[in-house]
Amino acid sequence: MFRTPLNNGFLRTASAAAHLRLFVFVGVVTVLVTRAFLALTDYPKLGGGAGGGGLHISHMLWGGLLMLAGLLVMLVFTGVAARRRGAVLGGVGFGLFIDEVGKLVATDGYFYRPAPGLIYLTFVALTALAWWVTRRAGADSTAAPGATRAACAADTALHGVLCGLTAQERREALHRLRATDAPLGELDRALAALLEAVPERPAGRGAPYDEALRRARSWITAQVSGKRVLVHLVAWGTTLQAAVLLIAVTAEGLTGGLAGETQWTAIAGALACSLASLVLALRGTAQLLRDRQAALGTLRAALLVDLLLGQVFKFTINQFSGVTDWLISLALLYVLSAQVACRQTPRGPGAERPAAPLGATRQAA
Repeated sequence: MFRTPLNNGFLRTASAAAHLRLFVFVGVVTVLVTRAFLALTDYPKLGGGAGGGGLHISHMLWGGLLMLAGLLVMLVFTGVAARRRGAVLGGVGFGLFIDEVGKLVATDGYFYRPAPGLIYLTFVALTALAWWVTRRAGADSTAAPGATRAACAADTALHGVLCGLTAQERREALHRLRATDAPLGELDRALAALLEAVPERPAGRGAPYDEALRRARSWITAQVSGKRVLVHLVAWGTTLQAAVLLIAVTAEGLTGGLAGETQWTAIAGALACSLASLVLALRGTAQLLRDRQAALGTLRAALLVDLLLGQVFKFTINQFSGVTDWLISLALLYVLSAQVACRQTPRGPGAERPAAPLGATRQAA
């Protein structure tokens, strides 16, 4: 059996990072749709009450109910499909809940000015968690104890029993199970046999929206990868984006436009982040002439300063009108990340080795 002690029962599933990202994405979309809908409809009150004992059903309540529904789905049902549906329900519920955070932390209620910044900071923390889980997943596949790897293989086999496994999913599960040179134990051999025995699902089969999303992502990546002119556009776009805020705040201060401003902490934070982003962007632009790889890293740092810190203060100042600026930063980071991935992809003959045939993997079991 196992030569390592069993853990305390907390085990990250193989699809944990994907479900966390789905949860964050659905939550962000829910907040944006909710804010847009309420603004377009002049903030109606469900129940008709506007005070004086009138009934008002806050959408925070619906958010809590949807989070409960998502939790129940994951507690009652098993498999990847249940976790995916739970992530969607929970994401919608969390978006509705966090949208009303102003009511929980201030007397100003829903229109508390720092509320958009707090909402954004919450999703930044969740995104960082998803990133950490993704990084840990690679380490767990080789460095995790045998019991942990066996449990992950069992989770994948359970999904295969319910929905089947593609050839790639089967190979990856068997690779994780045999990640070390230690001889396979009795349980490992049984799990390997189970992974071999579950039905095979054609790789092309899947939900229509998954296939459409995959094709769209592949097309966009192909359009932006390996094009030098786009790197220069990203460099100048990052520089311009940081400089515009510095110039705008300076102009507002000189013309008296900030006389009635109360969010001075947010303004100071936005200025500091924009200045840091501007310095990094200028340095990255200069590095493009001599060290392209270093330039990509510096420009990426400039965008991350804006996305992880600067946008928190910008949303506090500009409220949800800052969504456009945020989307521009995301687009610039996506283009830059595609350039980095393109440079890291092995090129030339023999750079990519084909995966071992499934039959050979099965014989090794």
